[in-house]
Amino acid sequence: MFQDTFYYKTDIDRPLSEVWSFFQTNDNLAAITGFPKIRILGDKDVTEGATVHLEMNFYLMKLEWKGEITKVVPEAFFMDEGTNLPFPFTAWRHVHAFKEIDEQTTRMIDRVEFAAKVPSPLIRLMLKGMFKDRERQLEKHFLKQDG
Repeated sequence: MFQDTFYYKTDIDRPLSEVWSFFQTNDNLAAITGFPKIRILGDKDVTEGATVHLEMNFYLMKLEWKGEITKVVPEAFFMDEGTNLPFPFTAWRHVHAFKEIDEQTTRMIDRVEFAAKVPSPLIRLMLKGMFKDRERQLEKHFLKQDG
């Protein structure tokens, strides 16, 4: 069993209230995840006790991910924890933290604590790719709103 903690920082050119609002629906999570494609099967709103139930489409196979939103502090952070995870994960705790840098910039810091059946460097590489893609998708999303 391999355990580790992964961090990813994203600066978003939007006020904290707008960024927080965007992340309060799981539909937006699906919209900013390029790979794997995600379909929301659980609760739509990000509230304490909400079910996180996702179908992840890897094209050759579909996997389900189940978790729960265990803590929400408005405009500060929310946390999801895995309850029924696909291989290779055996544990997952993800804190999405938000910090106002200035009136027009919000910093999002993702902290993922995980345990897996494969070495941590492989998981960290996969997570880095996923969060880097989400960062690109967020930039596209907010640029569309300007145009």
